[in-house]
Amino acid sequence: MRKKSQSWLVSLLILFAVLWATSKKDTPPAQVQPSAQATPNTLISTSAIPPPSPTPPIDQYVSADKLNIRDQPGGKVISRLQRGDKVQVFEKRNDWVRISIDGQPAKWLSSKSLCSGSNCYVASQPKPVRPAPQPTRTPAPEYGSSCPCSSGSVCIGPRGGRYCITSGGNKRYGV
Repeated sequence: MRKKSQSWLVSLLILFAVLWATSKKDTPPAQVQPSAQATPNTLISTSAIPPPSPTPPIDQYVSADKLNIRDQPGGKVISRLQRGDKVQVFEKRNDWVRISIDGQPAKWLSSKSLCSGSNCYVASQPKPVRPAPQPTRTPAPEYGSSCPCSSGSVCIGPRGGRYCITSGGNKRYGV
């Protein structure tokens, strides 16, 4: 009896395995997005896409009074440019731009001191600083011969006292 029950179980397992394997074959594969090749009546180039052509140089102007030209980003200074000089930018790396054409020795500038557009490099003129207005001095009234001092002019002191300057340069109060 054991043989019968075991053979029945083995045949049942084989049947499940066969059904499972055939059900896996019948399931459709994951849906694939339609591609340009699957659409009829379209011409498709099978050649590789050409690399993008180099971008044309961009004209920019020096906006600093003096700008160092370097042999590499952050490298040795080989020359200088002045405010308003026009440069053609061929490549940009971080804060540096290359201004030399390929095949020539590399020349690099800091892009922080470049600008584009008309008159972007013109330095703003500082407003003239006017000196603070000084208080005007009012001349002391001249009393002519009534002043016993040789200067002949009477001055008024900070507390309102009147004085004149003597020939020796001293102040004489009570005038």
